[in-house]
Amino acid sequence: MKNNLPRPVVSWRDGLRAVPYFGSEKSALTEQRPPDFAAGECAQTGGPPVPPVPCSFRACALLALSLAILFAATLRADPLADARARYADGEYAQAAKLFEQAMESSPPQAAIFFDLGRCFRQTGQESRAALSFRRALVLDPRFTPARLALLETNTDLGLPKSGKTWRDQVLERIPMDALTLAGSVLFWLGAFAVMLLLFLRASNGKGWLALGILCLAAGAAALALAGICDPRITDRTTALVLKTGGSSLLSSPADQSEKIAAMPDGSTVTVLSQRGRWFYGRLPDGKLGWFLTEGIVPLIPPA
Repeated sequence: MKNNLPRPVVSWRDGLRAVPYFGSEKSALTEQRPPDFAAGECAQTGGPPVPPVPCSFRACALLALSLAILFAATLRADPLADARARYADGEYAQAAKLFEQAMESSPPQAAIFFDLGRCFRQTGQESRAALSFRRALVLDPRFTPARLALLETNTDLGLPKSGKTWRDQVLERIPMDALTLAGSVLFWLGAFAVMLLLFLRASNGKGWLALGILCLAAGAAALALAGICDPRITDRTTALVLKTGGSSLLSSPADQSEKIAAMPDGSTVTVLSQRGRWFYGRLPDGKLGWFLTEGIVPLIPPA
């Protein structure tokens, strides 16, 4: 049976009134609002507002912290300055350790070996001081303070004084690096000129050819002189005795063999060969013999 009752007429205004108006009611969603971070409010804790930190202050604080870290790292990374400060304060043993640490982290320098030798002298290690002074002279043969300190150290060790040779006089007057560079330039310049003139077969180039040959010969002579005098080349087989009481030069590699000469602490020897725990070498006076490897330290450290 159909319902014939009339349907109520709903106008568009009544439809709008039926839609709830959220702006007129306060719901839980409308009560919440995002935290004001500019005012320092915390979204998690809901605690009291924290006063904002100015951006300029934070930037200055970060810059100051970075500079402090960099300055501290620089101090830690400069054992050389610390070593010289310790030496000035009389802490010679600590200064020696720092000088050795500085040489491990930087190329060898004559000044550092000289300072290390002074530390050894202050602590009574005369033979090690002599080794450091000799290494300074290997790097810079014209380093006068190291040469004078070595003479004083050898006197304290009771070693005989050695006279100057022509090689020593050359080292005192001519820098080896400059001599090597000049010799290389003259040699290659002369060689290039001679090859070019011979290739061109110039009939009127005899004078230039003679000049090229002269440059070639001068360069070769300079390089040969550097090879004979440069201690970085000639002292590769030189060693020092660093042993309390020294060592002995024997006639054969055996403990009971005949003793040829004494090798005092701090003296030099030229190592010619090795057999097990024995070295075969030559003393400065020309004597040849065998000696134990213990306490024998090379003048030029192995790479």
